[in-house]
Amino acid sequence: MSEPTTERRHPTVRGWMVFAIVAALAITAGAITGRVLSGASGGTAPSDTVLRFFRAVRDNDAKAALAELATTPADTTFITDAILAAGHSTSAITEISVPATDSTVVPVSYKLGGEMVTDRISVEPVGNGYKISTSLNSGGIALKDGIRKQLPLSIAGTAVTTDTVMLLPGSYPLTTVSDHVRYGTGSLVVKRLADAPSANDLTLAVSDAGRNAVATAVTASLEACAAEKSFTPAGCPFKLTVTTADPSTVVWTVLSHPADGVKITISATDVSHSTVEVPLTMRISYLDGAVTVSQDLPNIQAVGTIDLVADPTTVVWTT
Repeated sequence: MSEPTTERRHPTVRGWMVFAIVAALAITAGAITGRVLSGASGGTAPSDTVLRFFRAVRDNDAKAALAELATTPADTTFITDAILAAGHSTSAITEISVPATDSTVVPVSYKLGGEMVTDRISVEPVGNGYKISTSLNSGGIALKDGIRKQLPLSIAGTAVTTDTVMLLPGSYPLTTVSDHVRYGTGSLVVKRLADAPSANDLTLAVSDAGRNAVATAVTASLEACAAEKSFTPAGCPFKLTVTTADPSTVVWTVLSHPADGVKITISATDVSHSTVEVPLTMRISYLDGAVTVSQDLPNIQAVGTIDLVADPTTVVWTT
């Protein structure tokens, strides 16, 4: 009679063991979930602070983001809701992950514009919780040496008037007085909290709009030169020395496609006197007495200056 009793008790013992394991897992999961969610509800652990900060940056909430810093930057001109929104318009912050930890160095990962970014954020005790002590932009983004006087810089539509600026993670559009040139790639990217792009990231370049404007100016100038009834059209990059023929019979033809081979060099001192170079192949025909003469002038390297900020853009040929 004892064996049936023993068999009936085994399932009960196993049931209690399974119940205990499931309960323990549920408590553990609940604790982890509670830690992650506490970032939005006033948790006091280091990871809570970091999570709140990056959620605020993601949500373009400048005030909430600044509240998580141990030291508020002296200049917050470029830390506003509107500028954060501009910085995330094409490069949103998504998939923020902050593991629960009590360490004062908190790992974080997130995507910025689809690119995965990892970082380690330092925090320090403040009151009953923690604040972020990582130096924002390592003290500031120095832009003074990269900005041309002729081309004042704006970040997300706000003019830069100081030598350094502070930016939270994002990709911020850069503009100047002309769309013919751009600073760097046209945006200033801050991937991590301590990142500080340098003046090298502001290297001036001709934009697509600028290249189109120069190509249009070159084409218009060469067409006007080719229409001249002269062996040496004034102010033009080509000529043919002929002394006996009648210049009124001259017909110039541009054989090459100069707009395709335009090379633009931005002046290091004055963008209004930048250089343009164009490879040309020209044909000239004219009457020499009763004889029609036709001659090709290949391998002409036309060189001129161009004002990259002028609208409309014009070219002045020098050779």
